[in-house]
Amino acid sequence: MRASVAITLLSATILAGSAPAFAQTTNGSGAAEAAAPGEIIVTAQRRSESIQRVPVSVTALSADQITSQNLNDLTQIARAAPSLQVGTDNSFAVRGIGTLAFAGTIDSSVAIAIDEVNLGRPLLNSPLLNDLERVEVLNGPQGLLFGKNASAGLLNIVTARPKLGVYASSTNIELDSRETPGASGSAKGVIARETLNIPVTANSALRLSGLYSYQEPATTYVGKPNAGTRHDLNARSYSLKGKYLADLGALNLYVIADYNENHGIAGIFDNTYRQVAPDSTNLAPLAADGITAGARNFEYGGDADQFRDIKTGGAQARLAYTLNSGIEISNLFAWRFYTQNQAVDGDYLSANGLNINATQARYDQYSNELRIALPAQNRLSGQVGLFYMQSSLDQHRQLGGNSYSSAANLINRFCVGPIASLPSTCTRSNVAQVGSDRDYVLDTKSYAAFGQLTYAVTDAFKLIAGGRVTHDKIDLDLYQNRLNYYQTLSGPRGHFTSSYDNTDFSWKLGAQFQATPTVMFYGFYGRGYKGPGFNDSFPTATANVVVRQETSNTAEAGVKSSLLNRHLVLNISAFHTKFNNFQVQSFDPTLATFVVQNAAQVTSKGIEANVTVLPFTGLTLSGSASLLSSKFDSFAGAQCYPTQTTMGCSATVSLFDASGLRLPVAPSFTSTVQARYEAPTRGSVTPFIEGNWYHRSSVFYAINQAPGTFVAPIDVFGANVGARVGNNLRVSLFCKNCTNEISPTAIGVDSGDANARNARGQASPKLSYTQQFGLDSVRTIGLNLRFDF
Repeated sequence: MRASVAITLLSATILAGSAPAFAQTTNGSGAAEAAAPGEIIVTAQRRSESIQRVPVSVTALSADQITSQNLNDLTQIARAAPSLQVGTDNSFAVRGIGTLAFAGTIDSSVAIAIDEVNLGRPLLNSPLLNDLERVEVLNGPQGLLFGKNASAGLLNIVTARPKLGVYASSTNIELDSRETPGASGSAKGVIARETLNIPVTANSALRLSGLYSYQEPATTYVGKPNAGTRHDLNARSYSLKGKYLADLGALNLYVIADYNENHGIAGIFDNTYRQVAPDSTNLAPLAADGITAGARNFEYGGDADQFRDIKTGGAQARLAYTLNSGIEISNLFAWRFYTQNQAVDGDYLSANGLNINATQARYDQYSNELRIALPAQNRLSGQVGLFYMQSSLDQHRQLGGNSYSSAANLINRFCVGPIASLPSTCTRSNVAQVGSDRDYVLDTKSYAAFGQLTYAVTDAFKLIAGGRVTHDKIDLDLYQNRLNYYQTLSGPRGHFTSSYDNTDFSWKLGAQFQATPTVMFYGFYGRGYKGPGFNDSFPTATANVVVRQETSNTAEAGVKSSLLNRHLVLNISAFHTKFNNFQVQSFDPTLATFVVQNAAQVTSKGIEANVTVLPFTGLTLSGSASLLSSKFDSFAGAQCYPTQTTMGCSATVSLFDASGLRLPVAPSFTSTVQARYEAPTRGSVTPFIEGNWYHRSSVFYAINQAPGTFVAPIDVFGANVGARVGNNLRVSLFCKNCTNEISPTAIGVDSGDANARNARGQASPKLSYTQQFGLDSVRTIGLNLRFDF
């Protein structure tokens, strides 16, 4: 397959370079709708159009906005898009709905697309943001037009296209210094970006971009590494991307290839102890490392491997032909891959509680989308198409540890160690006191036929109808627990397989009304879909591990307006979404493992608003807000937290019904405000100053609302001051989280204490908490330089 694709791309490239030049076509499908000066152009419906004319709720951040706030990855985009939240391991939630099951065998609820290609797994998005056109946060289910599975929302990344006839260079360097609470000094960071735009022929151009990043974490390592272990704590990133555009008028070829590496655990696995029970099994190891648990504890230990190596990349080609009628026929083929090799000391301390938490994986996906798009100016506009995607995930995962057991207990009681040193009563040698391993291959195929059409009943009133037929086929081939453990987690030893397929029809009906040239009303109702998956282990030999498809029904209505000669832009939307067969993960105490299942119904409803004010030349005021209610309608399989005695939980009852509880990381109110002033001058130096404020109401980080997972409202401030010198140089000093608002990115119940046993081997659960910090969990001060020519 790769050879034939390469031949096709080479032939198309030769054709593109030799054809005569014509005017450049628009980015996206069909002719773009006209936009007023200053309006943002988005591709929220897979065609270029003004954000004020697109009948969906979307927050769009331009490259300038992203630069002014020094947003370097998608997790930081949440500080500028109130409907977007970041949870455990940098997972995403939109309108309170995210992936509440951390298994590689199910799809993400919030999809990510880069240059029109849907990413099948979140790890494909590990590169830092670079050479952008904009980032769009599409709120609510978006699976109709954006490939496979976008049941909660979509992050749509659009990078800058090559420019014809222009030779240009852009060099950007960012130097950072962040707080390190509890330690002397500060953590350093640097990000260097370079972009070259090179004309190849009169009608084609090449755009090359590269990135290097080095970041030290805000946390401090105080561990005692074992001999031969690897401790790669600082984060390093490398990225290379090439884009080739040939614009032949009616025929258009756009080819992209990239390769990226990410190393180190900073910003991903910065885990510390937040609170421990008075009789916690972690007390002695914490004392040995000199760590005091607390909300401001930024110290962690570890004696085992702690590293993370992620490599991602791929290639894609879009070939489009526009007929004389304006109809565009396009085909987009893409291949994406990642390799993952990581290991984390699972107890975060310099003793062997759970020293092994390791993953090695290889993922490949191939997708092809054929689309026919009608011109946007026609009375009947829209697009229809066929989509195919296949992927394969080959993953190995191992957990293992000795629960802080003494050397004598490990040998005499748990039979851990070389067989020659074990007592004669041991019939086998165990690699750890407790643990599990699993090796699986997950193969996925998805076929779809889709379409969305808009019919202009009058010049002002339009009807919208769309549908998508999707057929998913998934296969799991799993080996588990082939190594020996005294206490084996996750089910029996063996080789297991499972297959499942499903056909679904999702749809959308709506209307939009252009009441005046600058005021538009819209509304729609539709059915969304998220494909099936598997639990990533067999709890029993005969278990049904299929996680069935998840569906949703959404109603949304809104108004988009540009008032006072476009000096005031106000957009408001209201929504109501009900999820059925919600895919969620809960802990089975009998099997001592997490199980992914269809166990819940969820309702998410609320109001979103965006406003931009231009009171006078040079000053821009903008703000966004989200008022949200995202709750379980039913979830009878929610896990009680240790020692819980409410909601029917007790020492003998470990599950409860979470009906009525808010979903994790689903704040009732979130807002962001930005003010930017650029002083009008007659000289070559243009000074500017910018400030931003992010507010989030309280959240719980756990489904069961364990008390220690509660985080009070937070307010985060940022600022940026600098100047543009001519058209070539931009210099700024900035701070992010200027007031040093310490806030974790996740809080969880410590699994070691939660599953602790007493000296007689009886269950003795205790309630302790760990927390995860990101690079922006503390104050960062920096300098940003950009030089263009």
